[in-house]
Amino acid sequence: MDCLEFRRAAGADPQHLEPGALAHAAGCPRCAAHLRDLLVLDGRLLAALRVPLSSPARSPGGTRSPARIGLDRRRWMALAASIVAGVLVGTLLWVGGPRDSLARDLVAHLGHEPGALADTGRQADPARTEDVLARGRIRLRPEAVTVSYANSCPFRGDVVPHLVVSTAQGPVTVMVLRRERPARPVEFDEQGFAGRIVPAGPGSIAVIGAAGTDLDPIIAEVLAAVEWL
Repeated sequence: MDCLEFRRAAGADPQHLEPGALAHAAGCPRCAAHLRDLLVLDGRLLAALRVPLSSPARSPGGTRSPARIGLDRRRWMALAASIVAGVLVGTLLWVGGPRDSLARDLVAHLGHEPGALADTGRQADPARTEDVLARGRIRLRPEAVTVSYANSCPFRGDVVPHLVVSTAQGPVTVMVLRRERPARPVEFDEQGFAGRIVPAGPGSIAVIGAAGTDLDPIIAEVLAAVEWL
């Protein structure tokens, strides 16, 4: 099980993970931390919804006492507030989750191919690069960028071009995501990487470099180089 599969399983039901997922968390500190966060959130939501209800106290005449009426009202208000809070948390996770999750999945993917970012100083095999571009249904304008690494990688249920482009600031990763299109550019800085996901064509292009890399000129160069087929 890889990080992406684990996060999907944990997001669906963090309380009841299969042995394979638990084994992955035991060997992956980032996924273990992600699981702890999910369990804490689950615990808080469950605790907020556990509002004790008891039989209403009644006065000697058979009616509920004013003090008890006030207490019941506060309990129901607390329950309503808990439900509203749960809806708000869910909404925030729904709105912010896909964007943050995409960035995390990109960084996790880089961890599976650590050698790809090595600066070889050589151009990748042109035939292989051409095959990767064709499978991704894109092409690069001639002489636009220098590709030092090219691979077709499984990512989020698709097979996407994973390129490394040589720049004056060092090698940067470029992943062309035809099926992922955020509403606006997404920036992230995680685990020593600086990245940006930019809507382009029918999907988006992710450009990822070392922390501190000035991505603006590189992104402009990559966007100008990629032609969607």
